[in-house]
Formats: sequence, C-alpha cells, structure tokens
Amino acid sequence: MEKRNKSATIRDIARNVGVSVSTVSRHINNSGYVDRDTAVRIADSIRVLNYEPSLAAQGLKTQKSKIILLVVPDICNPFYSTIAKTTQRIVSEKGYALALYDSEDSRSEPAAVKLAQQMYASGVLMGSIDIKPETVGALIRASIPVVALNVYHQYPFDAVHVQGSEGSYIATRHLISGGHKRIGFAGGEPGSMIGRSRREGYERAMAEAGLIPLSENIIERGFAQSDGIIMGEYFASLPNRPTAICCANDLIALGLLSALHEHKIAVPEEVSVVGMDDIPYACISSPSLSSVTNDGACFAQEGMRMLFERIEGTYEGAPRSVSISHQLIVRGSTSANRC
Repeated sequence: MEKRNKSATIRDIARNVGVSVSTVSRHINNSGYVDRDTAVRIADSIRVLNYEPSLAAQGLKTQKSKIILLVVPDICNPFYSTIAKTTQRIVSEKGYALALYDSEDSRSEPAAVKLAQQMYASGVLMGSIDIKPETVGALIRASIPVVALNVYHQYPFDAVHVQGSEGSYIATRHLISGGHKRIGFAGGEPGSMIGRSRREGYERAMAEAGLIPLSENIIERGFAQSDGIIMGEYFASLPNRPTAICCANDLIALGLLSALHEHKIAVPEEVSVVGMDDIPYACISSPSLSSVTNDGACFAQEGMRMLFERIEGTYEGAPRSVSISHQLIVRGSTSANRC
C-alpha cells in the first residue's frame, strides 16, 4: 500500500483495496455487510492513507451532517466564549464538529438559521438576547433540533435560561441592603428580551424597598464594554449622581468602572457598582467587581444534553425548560452607603 500526501478520498480507499466504493461506504458508515477480511483491508488502507471522512460530503448525501451550529449574540463577551468552549468539547467527544455564528446582538439570527439549513446541521444551539418571531418561525420550518439559550417565553423547542429577572433583582437587593437609596441602572440593548428582563429585576427590587427609581438614573444603551464607558460618562456628569449602580452585565460594569476612574470618582467610596455574569475579568478588575453568577459552562452542558437527546432520538416529548440558578459574589466594588 502506497502512502500519499494529498487528502485521500473514499475512491482512493476502494482502488487501493480493490473493492467497490459502495463496499467502502458500507464499512465506514456501518450500513451493511462487509466480510471480515475485506473490512480489515479497508481499515488498514484508511490508516495508511490517513483518510478522514468529509462531513460536507456526508451532509450532501444524507442531508444531515454531523455539524452543530452554535449561534451567539457576541463572541467577544466571555459569557458566550465560555459557552462556545464548553460546547466544542462536548461536540468533539460526540464525534461531531462545531460551527460558530456571531449574530451581532441577535440582529442576523434569520441568516444563521439559513446557514444551518445550507450545511445540513444536525442541531442548533441558539443563544439570543432578543429572539424574534420570524426567527422562531424559521427554526420551526427548518425542522432541525434546536435548544435556545436565554429564552424566557414559551416556544416550541427546548430552552436553557436563568430565573427570569432574578439576577438583577439580587444585585439591586445587595445595594439596597448596604443602605443605598439613590440607585442607578446601566442597561443593555433597549427593548430587547434580555434588556427588559434585567431592568425588570432592578425595578422590582426598588419597588419592594419602597424606592422610586428616578428617570435620570436609568440609561440603557447596549451590552458591550464600550456601552458601559458611555453610560459611565453619563453618570459621572450628573450633578446628583447615584450612590450605587446596578449594571445589566459585567462588560457594562467594567466599562463604567473605567469611565468613573477617568473622572476620579472613587469606587466604592463614592459609587458602588455591581455587575451580572461573573465573567473571569470580574475578579481581576480594579477594584474587583461584585457580580451575580451566570454559569456559561452550565448553559452549554444542559443545552447540549437536551440537543443530543433530540438528535439521537432518546427524547421526543414536549419542549423542556431548564433554569440555571444565580449566586451573588461580593467583591471590592460595593460597600455600604457612605454618603
């Protein structure tokens, strides 16, 4: 048997062994009888020629590739990076490949669904901050197993999410317990599903404490660190700024900390700041950031568990919903009200 440097094909294997392409295909896909001697010679040829099956070719033939499409709103956000890393490990262990699509804050999700169809994806893990009805409709029509991340409403597919607005509620309660009454809110994408949820938690905690949020202490712009810088500039400019600020995620909080630092506003001495997600950067910022956990690895593990149950046919029942719990992590960016 002759070694080759170029990528071997199934035809190369058949030619090398002296059998038909269909015989090699039956052996590779375990889809029919191949006698023991022929199977051994095919296996030897596969090893010598370093043959790797083409997922794309398999998808064209069966209209179902061993590819999982992961859609995230922002791969630069460490929360979604953690999801991607964990998902890739699980997918690889299953013998599948992972394709990653950044939906640009969920704006291009319909294009992601179209891509899943074009690549004959076996399943879709759909991370979203604001899944739209047209996206839901496209997923239903695609007839591809789907698990949604961060979806709170009832949809016809499995979902992994946190406990509604509980995270920002816990964060705001933490500030209130420190004696803060003038508490601001730095929110995410205005009107988005996740943006609304985070604001609702803040407003619920304030209402329960008998506190009325002032409109000038609430600003919503986006979930990126650059948005946090702009919102931090805004709070720094207020003549009667809040003594504490609840941020819709950690990237916002880190940007806000940077802006406050530039204006020489001490944290937490003058303003306490709390974030959401507890990303790795939270514990190494200056000061270290108090945050509420949002475990991306757990999101990925639960999502992939349900997705492969659908793909492998071990579960075919009604849509399921898994809720991930929160935990408050208190660090150096929050303290009792000193004003």
